[in-house]
Amino acid sequence: MSKKLWQSGQQSPDKRVERYTVGDDYLVDQELLPYDLQASKAHGAMLYKQGLLSEDEWNALEAGLLYIRTLWEENRFEIRPEQEDGHTAIEQYLTEKYGSVGRKIHTGRSRNDQALTMLRLYMRDKLETLGAQIVSLAGVFRTAAQAHAGQAMPGYTHMQRAMPTTVGVWLGAFADALEDQAGMLPALKSIIDQSPLGSASGFGIANFEADRAYTARLMGFGRVQENPIYCANSRGMFENTVLHTWAPVMLICGRFANDMLLFTSAEYGFFSLPEAFTTGSSIMPQKRNYDLFEVMRANVRRFLHAQRSIEDMVAALYSGYQRDLQWSKKPFIQAVSLLEDTLDLLIHVLPELRVHPEKLQAAMSDDIFLTEKVYELVKQGHAFRDAYAMVKQKYFGDNA
Repeated sequence: MSKKLWQSGQQSPDKRVERYTVGDDYLVDQELLPYDLQASKAHGAMLYKQGLLSEDEWNALEAGLLYIRTLWEENRFEIRPEQEDGHTAIEQYLTEKYGSVGRKIHTGRSRNDQALTMLRLYMRDKLETLGAQIVSLAGVFRTAAQAHAGQAMPGYTHMQRAMPTTVGVWLGAFADALEDQAGMLPALKSIIDQSPLGSASGFGIANFEADRAYTARLMGFGRVQENPIYCANSRGMFENTVLHTWAPVMLICGRFANDMLLFTSAEYGFFSLPEAFTTGSSIMPQKRNYDLFEVMRANVRRFLHAQRSIEDMVAALYSGYQRDLQWSKKPFIQAVSLLEDTLDLLIHVLPELRVHPEKLQAAMSDDIFLTEKVYELVKQGHAFRDAYAMVKQKYFGDNA
């Protein structure tokens, strides 16, 4: 059995302690491994530039990291529970296969800044892909709104018919909301776009001057996150900031899901989707269920729970790294996955929306036009409150 990176003697930790402290974190690192490899390559290049790796060692390191990436892509690189994390798995593999370079790769860094850097790279990657998805979904809503711009439908307040509107205005509201949220992304990117690599355990290394600007440049970061304690303190904080910024996008999707669950019911029947987007019942032959929107509604809450769990964790911590933060990785990745899947689903579902004009028109009852009648009287010179009372008396009499 391989030793831990921190283990100097022969005494292994108690298995109960190991299981409890490692949990399933090593499985989470399996997903993050490509970002860990990217950071290791930049760090190795810096060590070579500073003369701490020979040319042969640097060539071996490059080849080794590339081969690990290939194994990972083929589902053949395994992080074992006793290794605790992906950082250990990479270093031990390099040591076993390539010798001295594996023993040197950790020079000038800690598992703390390794984790920070791979997560930062993951965040930056997801900011790009999710940002594109948000913009794409806004465009899909906009297209649907334009296609149904003239189709009348009732507007609702307090879940009751209120005033006339159109399907285009209803769908356009979601397009506007998503476009506003997309406008938040540049500010979020500016926060994330800083490299923590070289901050080590949160204090740098006094007698080792890492070329942090060089590694930041190699990884494509705009700048270095200079203060090493801030680097450590940003673990969990940045994850919370990202999810907090994206939470309104999930809320927008959840509101659309709620509307669709209401408007596709038999009592409304305003809209429907092809059968491929619905499910059936195991007992009722006639049933077609819009489960996707129920699950979407639940996933909004799951997303918010993940964000709040990270926020609650950070709220309990002192400055510097605490191992509590290990448990911020899983909810963060789960929340990102929920948002990705939700956006992807809606991008493909919305173009299939079927609008039923006859149902919409049947719901356009006379009462929802009464406010317009009030304003016809206002235009004739009546005070608004008098016009309101006159219309109410005319249509409802003593029950007004």
